[in-house]
Amino acid sequence: MNPQAGWVRRHKLVSALIALVVLGWTIDTASGVDQETDGSSVSDAGHESRSDESDAEPVEDEGRAAEAAKDSGDKVGGRAASTDRTRDKRVTPKPTPRPTRKPARAPQLRTYLVTRVIDGDTIELGNGSDVRIVGIDTPEVGQCGYDVATSNMARLVLNEQVRLTMSDEDTDHYGRWLRYVNVGSVDAGLQQIRQGFAIARYDSRDGYGFHVREPAYIAADRASKGIPCPRPVPAPVSSGGGGGACAPGYVPCVPPFPPDVDCADVDGPIIVTGADPHGLDADGDGVACE
Repeated sequence: MNPQAGWVRRHKLVSALIALVVLGWTIDTASGVDQETDGSSVSDAGHESRSDESDAEPVEDEGRAAEAAKDSGDKVGGRAASTDRTRDKRVTPKPTPRPTRKPARAPQLRTYLVTRVIDGDTIELGNGSDVRIVGIDTPEVGQCGYDVATSNMARLVLNEQVRLTMSDEDTDHYGRWLRYVNVGSVDAGLQQIRQGFAIARYDSRDGYGFHVREPAYIAADRASKGIPCPRPVPAPVSSGGGGGACAPGYVPCVPPFPPDVDCADVDGPIIVTGADPHGLDADGDGVACE
């Protein structure tokens, strides 16, 4: 008989206890191995999870970066759109209605009343100023043509409202205004030249300054015939010894009055410089028997 078996039979209780201890140890050993295996698996799974998370983090970072870039782009785009709208408002503002303007009235040109004609190129205004007409010259008192030139100027401007225009100078050495004189659209100085009662003078040809109407005045002067002023003839000696044979105030000579003579009895034209006892100057213009 095996001595170990005999001992076991003799000591059953002790053997049972030993068997239980061995079984418990075996179970604990197996459980430890399983726990190590499970722990390793869990650890590997943890590593794999962390690896997956680390691999996933760049994706999340890229998503956040894309979202940030989109937000930034939206903000920039919004600012750009706002700037464009502001620029559009600034460049093309809403038009505001303007009040309708009434057409401006044409300025009224000042005129002056002529109250006296001194001679063929000088007049006096209602305000007391004397005006010497620019660019013309007419006969002086006692010269041939004085009366007719003065009469024609009176016909043009006396008691009329005239417009004055200054030329290259304001006044002469007598203090008279130097002006062009217009009655409506009529240039009084130019009319005097055209009708033969004045000549173009006191312009750039005479050492004076050029005036703007000078070319027209010179052209009119060249086309005008001028005042017919016959040469004076010596008075014939009276055979009766009874004084002069010419009536005063006529050029050329007209027989004394009485007896009365008509234009058919004399050679005209006759310049009347004084009284007209024969009544030759019917229209009173200073030139008889034209």
